[in-house]
Amino acid sequence: MNQKNIKKLSFLAPIGLALYWLILLKASAMPESKEGFILQSGYIKYLLGWIGISLLVVGLAYIHYKWVFLKIVYHHNPAVQALWFPWVSMLLWLIFEVLQFRTGHFEGYIDENILISLLGLVLILMVAYLCDYIRTKQLQTQLLQSKSEADLHALKAQINPHFLFNVLNTVYNQASLEESPNTADMILKISDLLRFAIEEAPKSKIPLDKEISFLQNYIDLQKARLPQSPMIELDFQWEISPNKFVVSPMLLMPLAENAFRYGLSLSHPCYIRLSAILEQQTLKFSIENSNFAVGREGLGTGLKQVQERLKLEYNNQNEFHIQKSDKIFSVQLKLNLGN
Repeated sequence: MNQKNIKKLSFLAPIGLALYWLILLKASAMPESKEGFILQSGYIKYLLGWIGISLLVVGLAYIHYKWVFLKIVYHHNPAVQALWFPWVSMLLWLIFEVLQFRTGHFEGYIDENILISLLGLVLILMVAYLCDYIRTKQLQTQLLQSKSEADLHALKAQINPHFLFNVLNTVYNQASLEESPNTADMILKISDLLRFAIEEAPKSKIPLDKEISFLQNYIDLQKARLPQSPMIELDFQWEISPNKFVVSPMLLMPLAENAFRYGLSLSHPCYIRLSAILEQQTLKFSIENSNFAVGREGLGTGLKQVQERLKLEYNNQNEFHIQKSDKIFSVQLKLNLGN
């Protein structure tokens, strides 16, 4: 079943509920002669009924936001998003049936119960959107605070970029004249990394090709630092065809940095396996490495920042999974670049 059919079927739930109410309203047009519910049951029971309904709505609002709203509304799969209408219809039906039970299924209360059910649903939805707005603002504040701290740290260690570029160009030219192509290539990559950090990193979005090129330069420099050893296995696969997509700058960098920092050893067999694949509008990025992080501080800080950026900048339109054991650490990221 394709996504279009799933979306069409999702509308059957609210339509079915509306038809059910129409049948009940038609039956209640000529109700049997009964005494009013309040006079029959007493005001105390009536009041307790309303307290129960209020508690039900509050409980449903909490369940709706924590367990459903964040899972469905922000899910990257349209088939999951299509569950929104059946879920809302079920909430509406549940409130209505509780009200019907409270009023003894007396037909004279059907129109009133429908109205109250709709108002209860509106309240539940308002609570969810309000909580989500507060959550987003808190994430933005945390991200801005982290960025300010990072900017301050970079400012303290800042070197005049023009001077640094000029020095690197001089060394690069000297290495070329002395016929040291490997040295010249490394200097050029360092220059590209610095230029990227100064010119591209402050932007909100950059072309995906630039982000991948930056990551490749970083990996090449890391590989150049490592000795030639049969105990070290490095496998990097790139399947990024020319495209028009953009991505947040330096989003992938902490994932690779974490692998090189905690995944390599000069005295034990170790490996890093990285894969970056672009399929239609989805970037599939995975990296797996041996784990030598036991007892070492700092692991996870960069990964937490990546998770926070994904929540804030991509509205959870992604899949981010971390798997770790005593010997293996892996990260898988699926990022929808089409929105």
